[in-house]
Amino acid sequence: MVDVKHLAWLSRLRLDDAEAKELQKRLDSMRKLIDKLLAAPTTDVEPLYHPLEAEGKLRDDTPAPGLSRDEALSNAAKTEKGYVVAPRTVEE
Repeated sequence: MVDVKHLAWLSRLRLDDAEAKELQKRLDSMRKLIDKLLAAPTTDVEPLYHPLEAEGKLRDDTPAPGLSRDEALSNAAKTEKGYVVAPRTVEE
């Protein structure tokens, strides 16, 4: 059984008791389905790598002209000295 309150805490979710109970029911249902699938006899079953027998169709890899620096920076919210300025995401 999954500890829903701990899982919610790890996920930084606030769940009231009714939501926790509902989530517990859903997780238990998923767990039962997974257990059923794991119990299925698969010893004589060939692995299925793709549901269709088709080969992947890829376009030719042909070079195309790129953007100039000004074009690339034109939609940036903030630029400085030819670079995009983004907010700091990692604190020191």
